[in-house]
Amino acid sequence: MGIKRKSLVVGLVSSVVIAAVLIMTLIGYSVYLELKNGEFERVYQELLEKAKAKVYSKNLDIFGLDARIENTGALKGKPIVEGAITNKGTRDIVNLAVKLSFLDKDSAVIYEFAARPQEPALPHMYTYAHSSGIIKPGETLKFKKIIASCPTEIFVELREGEKPAKSFGRWSGKLTSEVISLDFL
Repeated sequence: MGIKRKSLVVGLVSSVVIAAVLIMTLIGYSVYLELKNGEFERVYQELLEKAKAKVYSKNLDIFGLDARIENTGALKGKPIVEGAITNKGTRDIVNLAVKLSFLDKDSAVIYEFAARPQEPALPHMYTYAHSSGIIKPGETLKFKKIIASCPTEIFVELREGEKPAKSFGRWSGKLTSEVISLDFL
């Protein structure tokens, strides 16, 4: 008994279709692996940056954090945070990002924002800007940053001053900081 011609054609066409699907699947999987490899590398770099910041932050002393409404100059009427950073380590820091958090009475975060202390509060201001952009070992850098998108409850507390007439929000007056990224020279 021989194979019928019709069956032979159907078998060949089916084999070609299966081979084409297999080849397309392998190509698609190869593209997927390349895309995932790029994503894995990006996530790895982010985790490496966080780890580097966490380890070296032990050598940074962030102090004198204060939030208030600026009374003078180009920032008059704007809510600001100011403070200072001392580099107690052995490396020059060229790019630093800090997360500043406002805490409520239970120490829960009610608002936070990222700031780059080495950059001026406004592009044309250089009063607190570090001229070289480098924080050398043993050096202290003062900074002043505008509180971006300041929540109303915090703004009202700042505007009322030390002793607000009544409590408008949950902010307890506590500020914390955390180094989120840094680069070395």
